[in-house]
This record gives sequence, C-alpha cells and structure tokens, in this order.
Amino acid sequence: MDETRRRDPGPARSGEARAATRPAEAWGADAARQRGRIIVGVDGSKQSRTALRWACADARATGSTVVAVAVWHLYPLAPPERVGTSPWWFTADPEEATRAFLGEVVDEVADDFPDVVVEQKVLSGHAAEQLISLSAVADLVVLGATGSGGFAGMSLGSTSRAVVEHALSTVVLAR
Repeated sequence: MDETRRRDPGPARSGEARAATRPAEAWGADAARQRGRIIVGVDGSKQSRTALRWACADARATGSTVVAVAVWHLYPLAPPERVGTSPWWFTADPEEATRAFLGEVVDEVADDFPDVVVEQKVLSGHAAEQLISLSAVADLVVLGATGSGGFAGMSLGSTSRAVVEHALSTVVLAR
C-alpha cells in the first residue's frame, strides 16, 4: 500500500462526523457561486451600519468584495381610492432617493476601509426576497439584527429572520 494515501476508514460510526468530498462539477449551484463576495443589507439602521463595518473588516482580512444592498418598495400609504390624490410620497424617484441614501451610508463607513472594494446595488421589491436571491452568488450575507426583542423569538427583525431561514450562504447578524 502506498503510504501517501490514506485508507478509507469505512462508514462513519454513529455520532462520528465524516467529511464528504465531491468533484467540483457535482456541487451544482455551488460551483456557480462567485468567490469573495459579501452581501450586506443596508436599511439605514444603526445595526445595518454595524453590519457594513463588520463586512468591510472581514473583506479587508479575506480580500473579498463587499456589495452593499438597499431595497426599496412602495407600500400603499392611503386607501386605494385616495392613491394618487395626495402625491407627497411620489415627490422623489424612490430608486434615486434610495441610491443617494445608500451612497451616504457607504461613504460614511468606507472612509475607514480605503483598501476594501465596496459596490452598491439598489433593488426594488421585498428586502428578504432580494437578499435571499443574492445569497446564491455570495460567500456571506451580513445583516443587522433590528428586532425589538419584546419577547422570545423577536430579537431578529422579520427580514433578518427570513434571510437566516432561507439563505443559500452563510449569514452573519450584527448587533
């Protein structure tokens, strides 16, 4: 027997962990995943700023790229018969307003990490759905945990909880 090759230890016994190895082509969607991308959900909260700082520090250590993501969505603010009669919520382009807001937050944090590449992405839709979708091409998703913690199980916000439950990559929650 060649001493440089390890013998197969046989099936793992109960309670014993054993790593599985597969050829790269067998990883399917994982093989398509881009390396070195950290997705960060930014909603303007203190916790999301903390999440962006954490992601930038991790990216500096690993050489990853940070993708700061802000998602906008227009919720009905008036009964259907009144929509359009009071246009105050349409005074600005919501995508452009979100882009400007995201730029301000990224500038505030990125100044402390000049060697880290921080991309900005503005999307429309439901925040959890967009972040879960982006998790398919990320090594890591970083979010601020913004729940009020009023009772057990509510220490996460609804978006954080949904992403933790459904993401296709590792999720880090910053507080």
